[in-house]
Amino acid sequence: MTVRVRLYRPDDLAGRLICWRLESCWSHATIEIDGMIYSATAPRIVAVPLDDPAFGMPPRDGEAFEVRLSDDEATRALAYCRSMVGSGYDVLAMLGWAFRVRGLQSARRIYCFELVYDAMAAAGVFAASKRLLTGDQLLVDLFETGRIESVPTGTHARAAMQRRPVTVRAPRV
Repeated sequence: MTVRVRLYRPDDLAGRLICWRLESCWSHATIEIDGMIYSATAPRIVAVPLDDPAFGMPPRDGEAFEVRLSDDEATRALAYCRSMVGSGYDVLAMLGWAFRVRGLQSARRIYCFELVYDAMAAAGVFAASKRLLTGDQLLVDLFETGRIESVPTGTHARAAMQRRPVTVRAPRV
């Protein structure tokens, strides 16, 4: 089963504001598993086929990173993503990022980078999950665990300068 983390560059003002506040070049993330793209996109988490023009590359520019997972790990990541479809998007966490108020994070809702990180934690790649993280931090963690081959130039430096994410318990599937 092929698993790819897809990180997107902004294509509008909202995306550029997200990048500015996150101090990152990535405004959105999705995870592709077994021919479907799972995306935490306001107002809820969705699953769409690869050929859906709204979620692929294009329309947005970005990069896809193939994640090395065993079949069992990929199955657990897929089960997690499927279990999250229809769940609410964490709009308050985005407001928390905008105003630097971590207390706005919802315990039951997640945003795009968290969805991908949670899927990897559910797969067993990470011992715990993280909240209020960026795409750069996600990539660095995947690289440091040996799950992706490389990261774009500048990723480690950006991740080191960004606010530290909050570690939370790994999701159960």
